[in-house]
Amino acid sequence: MAILTIKDLDFSYHSPQGETKALTDINLTVNEGEFISIVGPSGCGKSTLLSIIAGLTPVAEGLSMNNATIGYMLQRDHLFEWRTIYDNVILGLEIRKLMTEENISRVKTLLGRYGLDTFADKRPSELSGGMRQRAALIRTLALNPDILLLDEPFSALDYQTRLKVSNDIGRIIKEEKKTALLVTHDLSEAISMGNRVVVLSERPGTIRKIINIDFPKSASDKELTPLERRNSPEFQEYFHELWRCFS
Repeated sequence: MAILTIKDLDFSYHSPQGETKALTDINLTVNEGEFISIVGPSGCGKSTLLSIIAGLTPVAEGLSMNNATIGYMLQRDHLFEWRTIYDNVILGLEIRKLMTEENISRVKTLLGRYGLDTFADKRPSELSGGMRQRAALIRTLALNPDILLLDEPFSALDYQTRLKVSNDIGRIIKEEKKTALLVTHDLSEAISMGNRVVVLSERPGTIRKIINIDFPKSASDKELTPLERRNSPEFQEYFHELWRCFS
């Protein structure tokens, strides 16, 4: 079932110097449980599109959310050093006055399930970059959003950590059965995490191509993790198909 529909979306930035067209003729339907990767040249409007979906950049028409709620994960974790990890992940619940027994129990379950329960009383500076990103994701999941928007959430990490964290977060999103849209410059990351890869053109960004990603399941009939996808023979085929969009 469609959870997000974008139809004939156009968007321009306005300034005293004039109008700058950022996006044009965007058409995309996202179904529940899908993981959509969005790639394209720098400045093509990828982050602008996420901002529009999040409601941070309002548009008059072209967007239908089907009453879906949004969680937004940015490039940096933005954890507050003066708060413990536990106090960081409940911040959204505090702000929205949703500190119910059920929500607190869910947060504690998420911390335990994803290996942060023993670090709940630590400060962010005491955690690795990967653990901080997991904490940031749990903070986003605490509000139980229908759609997760991920704006290059691994870009501040070194390459080795980035591989591990993207694998962890991809697995968590699948386990939590969330719909997700990921903006990334990393083509391998887009393929390893997405069910579909949306390729935007240079500005003004429009959808140049959508590539369906379909890897075989593992021997135990489970979906491959992002790291397992990278080692699959189909991976190079998808990479070459996606690379041709930029060559």
